[in-house]
Amino acid sequence: MTKSIIENCCSFCCKLVIFVALVACVLPNATAQYYEGDDEMNIAPPGADFIIAGGVYMGGKGPAGYYSGASGNENNLNYIFGNQSWMDQITRLITDNNNQVSPNSDKGFWIKEYPQDMHYQPAMSVSIGASYRFNKNWRMSIYYNFARLTAKDVFSVGFENLVPGNHSNDYLLYLLIGKENRSSFDLMGSYTFHPSKIIKPFIEFGAQFNFVRVKSFDAIIEDREFNLLDVYGGSTYVAGAGMQELDTRYGGPGWGVCADVGVKFAFSKSVSIDPCFYVSFGKVGLNGYKDYHFNYGAYVRLVMSDAMFQK
Repeated sequence: MTKSIIENCCSFCCKLVIFVALVACVLPNATAQYYEGDDEMNIAPPGADFIIAGGVYMGGKGPAGYYSGASGNENNLNYIFGNQSWMDQITRLITDNNNQVSPNSDKGFWIKEYPQDMHYQPAMSVSIGASYRFNKNWRMSIYYNFARLTAKDVFSVGFENLVPGNHSNDYLLYLLIGKENRSSFDLMGSYTFHPSKIIKPFIEFGAQFNFVRVKSFDAIIEDREFNLLDVYGGSTYVAGAGMQELDTRYGGPGWGVCADVGVKFAFSKSVSIDPCFYVSFGKVGLNGYKDYHFNYGAYVRLVMSDAMFQK
């Protein structure tokens, strides 16, 4: 696994070097002269920008399947439904809280259906960054983005309907909730258009390195949380055995490409407000999800040029 991570990181670095080289080749007149007439267009001379941003981020639907509880997943519902100690607790919880369920069934309880629409909910995201302006059109930027994502959906638990005259469903619905931290570094080249003094559309393209850390994954059964992350290192949980929980970590690195399109509202040479729409296409480091997936979001950036610090 370590070797695979190293190989993947090396592959990403090679792609990143190629991207930077291509951008450097296409930048026209990277040290272009700043003209006095640009003062009237709220254009700062070549230099640095500092960026802070906030917005809404949506994770791809594909990776959310990591939290579906399916038996083929790294962490799944069989972890608790296949454990006698946890099943004893689940049986008591269900029979104590549901009159239509008979405690005399020999079949017990089982997973009837896994979630059919496990997806990430919209999440708040924050970003910081810096860029260098080569001239009034071209710049190179690096951003750090962070979001805490939550994926949730319901699964059904089946039971044998033995209560006379009971015509209700022979299943109960319970909630699965997965939470993760997702961060990324985006290295992007951008081009800005200047149709007016204040309104300046722009486009950006670049490469992304991301990292996912699973924070929690729980099944909520009769208002009680059952942790689906294997915190015992593969050992079988036994109630009352005083077992030690391990600091087991799930998630890892990923990579991809990214782009955004937006409008710069340049109120002066020093400050602008940049609303933009962002999309990325790449892999995330969740075990079992090797395909590329789309992620997207909308941000509002506050951009401050170094001109505001100059006398």
